[in-house]
Amino acid sequence: MSYIGNAPVFPTESVLPGNLQVTGNATISGSSATVNGNEVRTLGTSGAVVQVVQGTYSTQERTGSNTLIDTGLTATITPTSSSNKILVFVQQSGCYKDSNNTGGTIRLYKGATHLRTFSGNFARSGSTAVNNIGTVSGAFLDSPATTSAVTYKTMYSSVSNSVWVYVQVSSDTSIMTLMEVVA
Repeated sequence: MSYIGNAPVFPTESVLPGNLQVTGNATISGSSATVNGNEVRTLGTSGAVVQVVQGTYSTQERTGSNTLIDTGLTATITPTSSSNKILVFVQQSGCYKDSNNTGGTIRLYKGATHLRTFSGNFARSGSTAVNNIGTVSGAFLDSPATTSAVTYKTMYSSVSNSVWVYVQVSSDTSIMTLMEVVA
């Protein structure tokens, strides 16, 4: 047997350890494999996690407007295959409303596209009491159909104009986790 450094070199037609048989032209690079010019899925089965990316943000933000604005929480992932899916987990922390009868809304976006509303009226208590509910959480399975970078973010607003709602109050840390999953 021949070696390059400490790695064995196998002839073009071989049965390799682990039952991988190569006949003809084969390329295995990173997480993709091709045999005779055709992509094969030997490196990941459906449901396997290919990569995980996490974004965090802990700066207190507030708004008194019913117009959506960024919470500051974002995460970007570059899918390895256009057929894979992205599982998005959000923990929007420090959700709080001021002393008026209102609530806030938390929404997930991919770029400028609204994907899901995680809370349409967080912290609303039916009274003018201050209400700190802690965390609004949610998950969403996206099919971005691209191998270009994809950025996800959360946006929020007050349900009633001129009434303050907060995210990351007292510098609580919000977390967004993106998992690329083999389709």
